[in-house]
Amino acid sequence: MIDIVIVNWNSGDYLTKCIRSVFAPGNENLIGKVVVIDNNSADGSAGNIIEDNRITIVRNHDNLGFSKACNQGFHICTSDYVLLLNPDAMLLSTTLNDCLNFMSRNKDVDILGCALLDDNGIKTKSCSRFPSPLRIFFDASGLSKIAPGIFNPSTLMTDWDHNESREVNQVMGAFMFMRRKLFDQIGFFDERFFVYYEEVDFSRRLKTAGGKIFYNKDIAAIHSGEGTTKSVKAFRLFLSLRSRLQYAKKHFNTGGYWLVCVSTFLIEFFTRTILELLKANITGVKEIVKGYALLIQKNTHE
Repeated sequence: MIDIVIVNWNSGDYLTKCIRSVFAPGNENLIGKVVVIDNNSADGSAGNIIEDNRITIVRNHDNLGFSKACNQGFHICTSDYVLLLNPDAMLLSTTLNDCLNFMSRNKDVDILGCALLDDNGIKTKSCSRFPSPLRIFFDASGLSKIAPGIFNPSTLMTDWDHNESREVNQVMGAFMFMRRKLFDQIGFFDERFFVYYEEVDFSRRLKTAGGKIFYNKDIAAIHSGEGTTKSVKAFRLFLSLRSRLQYAKKHFNTGGYWLVCVSTFLIEFFTRTILELLKANITGVKEIVKGYALLIQKNTHE
């Protein structure tokens, strides 16, 4: 049996479509619980999903963040397998069955990821490597975008076509098919990460403990991407950069952490701004300034 955890925050119709795909014909005997954690959405999206006695909705009075909400869901799960699924994702008719069959045949795999298709059915880049201070510098300076094959991106493997199945450092949290026993072995998500980098941290802890994470190109799901945060770009930038700094402080030595700080606050601010100016996107520049203002304000008070 599979328990599914979905964290919702103002995802609108995405959540409705996601739940419908979960309960599509053929999945009836595979699903244990579907746990929806609603992080104080203001759009009523959690009230529009279908009724089913296997669905549990937890309504938080505040936005507790992605990590903490995931952990709320994980604690409710009791099945052998847990699927962390984004509300802006949808399962195909064979996705769950394919995952179960693969995991039953490959006992050494702890987390399984699949090919994530965009709304046009095109395979997207979804696997990541563990970041290093130098690779974060490559991202901040723009080198990883200019020549990703030489200057590998810090996380998302845009330099790899995802057309082969292989062991990877991390699969995207939009679709993480896990053995529930992992939580007994390495614990839950680190709730210091409000959103972003929690899956990287979790995967790194698993790898350190000898676990295996695998990407299977022959299993697929749909992921629209940015479904819940695309309208709050400045806030999303702030959250992403703050989580990166938190990850660096937790996992890098002092020199590595300060290289990330310099790359983030100095180099990346200017490269992002110059790029938007070249595109004559004044709104984009304003969003960058707002995002960095939030970051500086938060770091000043911590």
